[in-house]
Amino acid sequence: MSSPGIMRLIIIFLAAYMIGNINPAIILGKIRGIDIRKEGSGNAGMTNTIRVMGLGAGITVFVVDVLKGFVAVTLGYSLGSTYGAMAAFAGVVLGHCFPAVFGFKGGKGVASAFGAALALNWISALAALLIAGVLFGITRRMSIASLAAALAYPALVWYFKPEYFYFAICAAAFLMIMHLANIKRIAKGEEKPLTIGGSNKEEEEQTK
Repeated sequence: MSSPGIMRLIIIFLAAYMIGNINPAIILGKIRGIDIRKEGSGNAGMTNTIRVMGLGAGITVFVVDVLKGFVAVTLGYSLGSTYGAMAAFAGVVLGHCFPAVFGFKGGKGVASAFGAALALNWISALAALLIAGVLFGITRRMSIASLAAALAYPALVWYFKPEYFYFAICAAAFLMIMHLANIKRIAKGEEKPLTIGGSNKEEEEQTK
């Protein structure tokens, strides 16, 4: 399969990056007079939204973040096939984590990466979600669940959609880097379980 061309890939990446800038956690917080990045863990993602604004707001954030990842990669694939899908995946996750319109401070990219992964290959994405669900049910720690899913994702892609295997390794590595602080706390046994509503700034920085 031929490449769609570097300029088209750049355009796809930039368009996906701007889609990623749509951060529902920050927007919902502003509507409620809250800067989510200054509350709870300071992370503009689902987990911190649940802890600060409640379960309903957290579910809304999760759905919107998943949708924006899915839409970005679907559009990327339609415009640039496999290469376009990967460019869009990278763009939307980076846009979520480092949004230019919000001072380059966003979430950790898990929900948007999940939505992107759904568009890339839904079977491997749902298998990763199942792993995350089981781990969260056991540990009550979203960071452990997300890290386990990220670690498993390349192997799942290798089995179901091997042409994306090396890209999946890069995506998983990026999510691991975004969770280095969580990894350190897990190693020390200091990672706390998810609580709902009104967390304080001293709580650990949780995942999205």
